[in-house]
Amino acid sequence: MKSPLPQSPRSPAKPAGVSRGQIAGPPPAPAPRRTSFSSSMARTSKNPRAEHRQRERKRIEDSAKLAEKYPALTSLTANLEFTDALAKVKRASIKYRANLEHAKSVLVFACPNPDCIGGDFDLTADLARAIASHLKVLTGEVRCLGSCKTAAKGTISCRSLLRYTVTFGYLAPALKKRRYVRAQ
Repeated sequence: MKSPLPQSPRSPAKPAGVSRGQIAGPPPAPAPRRTSFSSSMARTSKNPRAEHRQRERKRIEDSAKLAEKYPALTSLTANLEFTDALAKVKRASIKYRANLEHAKSVLVFACPNPDCIGGDFDLTADLARAIASHLKVLTGEVRCLGSCKTAAKGTISCRSLLRYTVTFGYLAPALKKRRYVRAQ
């Protein structure tokens, strides 16, 4: 009995429907996907603190640059001191000097409390008022309005404190040209 396909001594018989270069037989099984519980959970639900930080980051990125919004401003330096709610324990201190060409006009500092959700120190409005008044130094305090979850009390307000001193530099005011009138 003859086979339905002609065979040559060089190549073995190919089943019907298989073209040159293909491998006969069932396709290989896909490799098993490695998943872990933590990575699948991270995709479905986000940390509320991370969501808040992402919204704030977007707001900052969408704002104008300091040099564009305040053209008379030549320098901005801030000394920041973060303390706990009772203002007894100093958590951190930062000296911030803005590069006016790149820094954004929304001035927000994150709360240093790692358990704080939705809390920031937004100095944008104070910054705008100080620059509009051409203040050279702005000093103040701001409380964090975020909340913290504790096992004992549930959700409580963070109330961390930021003490700040911001120093501004401005362009020298342009001298008005005097007009001289000749007496005749």
